[in-house]
Amino acid sequence: MNNLHLTILFVSSILAGLANALAGGGTFFSFPALIAGGLSSLIANATNAVAVTPGHALAAFTYRDVLGRSKKRLLILGVSSALGAIGGAYLLTITSVHTFDMLVPWLLLFATVSFAAGPYLQSFIKSRKAAAPVTPIAQAKTDGVGVSGGISYFLASIYGGYFGAGQGIVLMTILTLSGIEDVQEANALKNAIATIVSLIAVIVLAFKGFIIWKYGLLMIVGATIGGLYGGKLAKRLSKTVLRTIVIVIGTLLTGWYFYKS
Repeated sequence: MNNLHLTILFVSSILAGLANALAGGGTFFSFPALIAGGLSSLIANATNAVAVTPGHALAAFTYRDVLGRSKKRLLILGVSSALGAIGGAYLLTITSVHTFDMLVPWLLLFATVSFAAGPYLQSFIKSRKAAAPVTPIAQAKTDGVGVSGGISYFLASIYGGYFGAGQGIVLMTILTLSGIEDVQEANALKNAIATIVSLIAVIVLAFKGFIIWKYGLLMIVGATIGGLYGGKLAKRLSKTVLRTIVIVIGTLLTGWYFYKS
């Protein structure tokens, strides 16, 4: 990469950190910037995992008090998610560049649709739960750590370890479906699981030599700056406007990659 590409990469990582701090969808900024710098989609995806990991970890750290009240649940979900992340990252390492190039438009489409529909789906689920009668059996299923819940987190973590864009929305939907109604607890668990998935994916991909660290470390700095300013700007910027911008960018990227493929 030349200096111009490095500058674009740094700025895009700041925007990614800002977006993730406020509404999510930061990968829509950072992933295409890596590809624009000349990286293959496969290496760009792996290197991008480095950039998003600190943001997840910082977000989880802010919820440490909430997580302390859900140690058993976090342990069970953490193990399930860790196994899924290993599987997803390993699948990425055995995917050819040609195959991944063919999958990128579909992965971006899934991430864009998930990001756009996530809040509406979660509201719909909550309204249905509120209208449904509470029975002892139903109450017993609201701990989010049953067999079906574990499988759901495992599958979501395979996706997170493989690509990751939109992972937060997917996890929040699963947490809502599994009966976790406390928004703070759901956010805490989402960030903790995303941290586990991202960290393990980075370890696996680094071990396989898929990460270009000089770009990944630069993006960490940018994403951290964006995340810190995102927290300060949260009260000034409209999340609705930011979500709309991210959705538009995701839609344009999806259309472009479908056109290229």
